[in-house]
Order: sequence, then structure tokens, then C-alpha cells
Amino acid sequence: MILVLTSLETTAALARAFAACVADSPVLPPVLLRGPLGAGKTTFIRELVQALPGSENAEVSSPSFNLLNLYPTTPPVGHFDLYRTEGREFDPDLEETLFAPDHFCLLEWAEYLPGDYMPDSRIDMLWTVNGDNRIVRLSAHGPEAQTILDCVEKAASIQPD
Repeated sequence: MILVLTSLETTAALARAFAACVADSPVLPPVLLRGPLGAGKTTFIRELVQALPGSENAEVSSPSFNLLNLYPTTPPVGHFDLYRTEGREFDPDLEETLFAPDHFCLLEWAEYLPGDYMPDSRIDMLWTVNGDNRIVRLSAHGPEAQTILDCVEKAASIQPD
């Protein structure tokens, strides 16, 4: 699915659709976000977290310096940022935390995740910038991920391109 996000409101609409679809899902495949600085990845995550129950206790910011923020939402969200790991050896202990079943994993800068650590079940989001618009290419890997994306497509008020 390819979406053109023309404003902050369309980004928020996509995030709200994701929140609605994961709120009741028994299995939450990680969402791996790729794209340049300023593409909208952190904005999307902030809007998604704020749309979940419990968000009033979550201060959403990019975890660039500490790699991880955990938000006390329902479901709990693990917001990871691998930007500062570029060129470093990947810590295998991080994999256990990244994809732990006790939280919904949102992973920014997934391009820095070594291929050996790529989860089989996941949703990939590739963000690009075209003028004032954000182009988001979403793909599902695995049946649980496809179920979430099918739900998002129905729930989002944004029409696929």
C-alpha cells in the first residue's frame, strides 16, 4: 500500500488508524520505519501513541540518545531509534528487548537493523519526502502483519495512491 500524506492531519489520521487496529489485536508485529530525517517517522509515532489508551501518561519524544522509550499505553509501546547505532556492532541483547512480546515495537531507523535480526513477522514503512508531501510505502510480512495492514487500510481516511 502506498499513501500520500499531504499534511500533519493526514499523518495523524494514519496514526489513529494504526492505533485503532492494534488496540484489540492479540498479536502485534513490530513496525519498522525507514526514511530520511524529517520524513515524519517520529511525528507518526507520537500521534499513534497519543491515540492509544493511557497516552496521558506518555511524553513522546525521539529516543535517539537512549535508543528506547517505553510508553505506558494499552498496549504498551516500545519506541526504538537505531540512528546512533549506525556503523557500530549490533548488541544481540538488544534483539531480545526489541521484539519482546510485552510491548508493541515501533522501530525508527530500521535500515540500521542487521538482516540477521529482521523479524519474520513485521510491518515495513518506507517514508520519503516529495515537496510538502510524505510518501509512505507499507508492506506486511506474515499473516498477523497483513491483518493489521488490512485493518489500517479500511480505517484510514487516506486513500492509497
